[in-house]
Amino acid sequence: MNRGAKQSSLTGFICRLIGTGVCLIIIARGCGFWVGELPKFEDVAGDQGEELSTNLSDEGIPRSTWPASWSEPPKTASEFGITKFKGSPFLDKLVASGELPSVEARLPDDPIVIEPAHNIGKHGGRARIFQKDVNSMVSLDPPLVMTPALDGFLPNLAKGWQFDDGGKTFTLFLRRGAKWSDGHPHTADDYLFWHRYVLMNEELTTIPPQEWRDSTAEKIDDYAVRFKFQSPYPFIVNELSHHGDNYSAAAHYLKAYHPDFTDREKLKRQASAEGYLNWMTFFNAVYWERSTEVFGYPTMRAYVLKRKTPTMLFYERNPYYIKIDPEGRQLPYIDQIDAEIVDNDEVISAKASTGQVDFAGNSLKTTTIPLFKSYEKRNGFKTYIWHRLHGVDVVIQPNLNHEDPELRKLFQDYRFRKALSISINRDEMNSIIYFNLGTPRQATVIPSSKFYEKSFATASIQYDPKGAEKLLDEIGIVDQDGDGYRDRPSGAPIDITLEWTAMETPKEMTMDLVADYWQSVGLDIRFKQIDGNIQGRRARANLMDMTLWHADRTTDVLFPPQPYWFVPMHSNWEECHWALWSNWYRTNGEEGEKPPEKIMELLNWWIEMRTSMDQERRIVLGKNILRSTAENLWTIGTIGLAPHPLIVKNRLKNVTVKGYWGWDSRWTLPYHPWTWYLDEEEAK
Repeated sequence: MNRGAKQSSLTGFICRLIGTGVCLIIIARGCGFWVGELPKFEDVAGDQGEELSTNLSDEGIPRSTWPASWSEPPKTASEFGITKFKGSPFLDKLVASGELPSVEARLPDDPIVIEPAHNIGKHGGRARIFQKDVNSMVSLDPPLVMTPALDGFLPNLAKGWQFDDGGKTFTLFLRRGAKWSDGHPHTADDYLFWHRYVLMNEELTTIPPQEWRDSTAEKIDDYAVRFKFQSPYPFIVNELSHHGDNYSAAAHYLKAYHPDFTDREKLKRQASAEGYLNWMTFFNAVYWERSTEVFGYPTMRAYVLKRKTPTMLFYERNPYYIKIDPEGRQLPYIDQIDAEIVDNDEVISAKASTGQVDFAGNSLKTTTIPLFKSYEKRNGFKTYIWHRLHGVDVVIQPNLNHEDPELRKLFQDYRFRKALSISINRDEMNSIIYFNLGTPRQATVIPSSKFYEKSFATASIQYDPKGAEKLLDEIGIVDQDGDGYRDRPSGAPIDITLEWTAMETPKEMTMDLVADYWQSVGLDIRFKQIDGNIQGRRARANLMDMTLWHADRTTDVLFPPQPYWFVPMHSNWEECHWALWSNWYRTNGEEGEKPPEKIMELLNWWIEMRTSMDQERRIVLGKNILRSTAENLWTIGTIGLAPHPLIVKNRLKNVTVKGYWGWDSRWTLPYHPWTWYLDEEEAK
């Protein structure tokens, strides 16, 4: 926006609102320009009003929302007294022909029993989803798993774990008889292979994560593996629950693609024949299924990728999946999943609103809730409203390390950051964008977290433009040339640009409103949308004035090991507010700039927190970090705990009505998507 041009951005905001909701309705109904008929949220909520009232209490989503067993270590068949098992008829013909063992032979020695959210399901059916929801319905199965409230960790593929030597030694105990999807035993050898030949192979892993450098792995027996670290590592439990399937590899399969077991020259020729530059890219294509063809890499997940086309992914049930329901049926219930590859988010919303998939969640937006609600009955689906797992949907980050001394001084002045915060009308923003279903707050953890304090969330969120103007006057940020905008104390224009990338949350609508709020107190801060790759390079190079992102990693799963918004321990494309201080920490002082005392406090608290085996002490340290953020406003929050729509076709059963949706929870992992089933009677 040009300096001096006070034209409100509300027109642009309305156009974008129409673009996300109304235009999709136009596609569905084939009618004309339909602004006047846009349904209001309360008009389409109907008898689900209570369900849609999703504002969280200080405890978060009530734990009674889910079966109590989901928050406890899973029981096994022997504990339930289950002695007979049932496989899916989909596999019976393979059993009859001798191509597949019986279900009893395929299951572990004592399989896990998972209680469905609502009903015992039935085998069968082919579900339809979008490729972006593969990790929601074809969910991972790590050694450990988080609880539904994301405040604890439970056994999964592993039956337990143990710390020794003050937290420097960690032993993982696996379930006997568990098998990969090709029937090969899942054992300690798979974790040993990952550690020795993937993590510690310099060609595959140039720089291992800090905690894993100089670590060792030892096989105790076929079902126990021991890791040893240089320092106590309490957060290995968090890592193993969030992306723990990255910590093992099917050794029996991958040896054919690794030069420690297969002739290197042969691998080079094979990689070249498949179109890969070297053995490493070939290995990773097989390991991570990053190829246009399917190599058949086995999995421990509920579904196996069987076939790909340019527009579709086809999955089938894992015949060796380790879990059963309380009646002895092997999970998952659904036999096949077809995932359509669609990159355009608007097309995804349009297809979802017309009932073309059984489940959709990724890429759906809060602003489309009225659209979805208005088409539920016509197109045979329900709109569930989960909580997006962001401390705030938009976290604004002034660059505290700015190369311009005058801007650095301004951004490091708490009064300026507070003025930016209290000039934002979060209640109005919540009403316009979130249907009053979000929560005005600063970036902090979610209410179910052990680290949560309400005061951390409510610090400096009151709308007080007069107070903001007073603070700016105190700093000397006043209008010196009479053009209606405030200038620097030197008399020069403010000239601040906030660069941002559109992704996941309603960033554009949010910043359209923020632009108006800041202009109303005399601040001419420009907004520039850029490509994500450009944002990453500019953020890491300390070239931005301000940026924004969505503040995830705000649960007990990821906040303790990855406090990205709260401690300068990380450098990536999401952050720009303290790149030099982060570089100083990450390079042991060789690069960047040593932080001032208050920032050193953050680092020291986190360094102690990441190695302390005393949970109560970790909670104290984590709260110290969050309190510092609340008191100093290192970043500026907007609206969090926002409503996120999920499309659930009427025939898809056992999807829990409420849950936490986001990266921290891996979308649906704590809510057992392998217990979802299809009821074809609902489709008739």
